[in-house]
Amino acid sequence: MAKSRTKGLVVGATMFVTGLLYFLLASRIPGSGGVDASFFPHMLSIGMILLGAIHLLQSWRQPVAAMPQEMSDDIVEQARATAEDEDALAGEMAPDYLSVVLSLLLIGFFVLLMRPIGFIFAASIYLFLQIALLSPSGKPIPWFRLALMAVVVSAAIFFLFRYGFSLMLPAGPLTPFLS
Repeated sequence: MAKSRTKGLVVGATMFVTGLLYFLLASRIPGSGGVDASFFPHMLSIGMILLGAIHLLQSWRQPVAAMPQEMSDDIVEQARATAEDEDALAGEMAPDYLSVVLSLLLIGFFVLLMRPIGFIFAASIYLFLQIALLSPSGKPIPWFRLALMAVVVSAAIFFLFRYGFSLMLPAGPLTPFLS
């Protein structure tokens, strides 16, 4: 438990300091005070600072586990049982490195495709593949609903940014229809 608390404190402090640094860097971006190029970096940095502070506070308040007072005669058996429990937990929570690598590749393809085919199409493809990749194994994937959701969310984000925030995202082949 003490390792968990220390790890939580390190993660919270790292996120808090990173948020502060990001806020300082975002302050260098010229802006008009409204929703512009500096708005989202500022919001992201404030979110990182708040989440880092919350994580720090929760980790600090986490109780440190006390050592058991009574030790049984068979310490070797206790150690073996503890090691088996830890191995079982580690096996259940093993990281899936393939999903991480595939997610990074999908982000790269999204960035590469955004300019030539436009945000709506690139984001729809990305969301569809990313959600399919992260769907729980063993359950059937509702392909049609997944595709519909990816298109609707991508289009909503595009129009929100283009007409709500007046920030242009690449339209690709839809450019003639959006003038």
